[in-house]
Amino acid sequence: MDTLDEQVIRAITNSFGKDIWRRSLVVLTHAQLSPPDGIDYNDFFTRRSEALLRYIHSGAGINKREYGDFPLPIALVENSGRCKTNEHGEKILPDGTLWVPNLMKEITVVISNGSSPTHVDQKLIDGPNPNNRRKLFIPLILAVEYFLVVKGIRRAIHADIANGKVDDWEQRYRDLVGSRDLVEQKGSTSRNRKA
Repeated sequence: MDTLDEQVIRAITNSFGKDIWRRSLVVLTHAQLSPPDGIDYNDFFTRRSEALLRYIHSGAGINKREYGDFPLPIALVENSGRCKTNEHGEKILPDGTLWVPNLMKEITVVISNGSSPTHVDQKLIDGPNPNNRRKLFIPLILAVEYFLVVKGIRRAIHADIANGKVDDWEQRYRDLVGSRDLVEQKGSTSRNRKA
């Protein structure tokens, strides 16, 4: 376990309250993997699950006196193709447990443990509505943009036109177009004379 796991456990507890752990089931995956050498499979599972439960209890802020109030069942699952199967095609864990029926049994225990349903505030699910934030400022921003930016650009354009000031690039273009027109006019008059 690392600090990220602890942060996740605290975030779950902070969002849903401590009672969420009464309605939870811990599922450990990759259950077909062999334990380290010299350790029995059931002993390894027991040690691992006890360590995980201690970690969850401490991360959720559950005191040792409250452990009995928060029975947190643990189920082992394995969906790998390497997992052993019985004659009916059901996957079997190394300790001989059929994991799908065991998982269903644990889910049934959690559902029927008598704890009250968890109330989740719809605002937590939906989150804040981004359309409601500062939407009253939109007309104000558009008005400022129109009067300062658009009007300013229009005034600058009209002032340039009124001054008759021509940029260098525009003057070169006019000179180039004007000289072409003169060449074309001379060419057309010389053709007219020959005809």
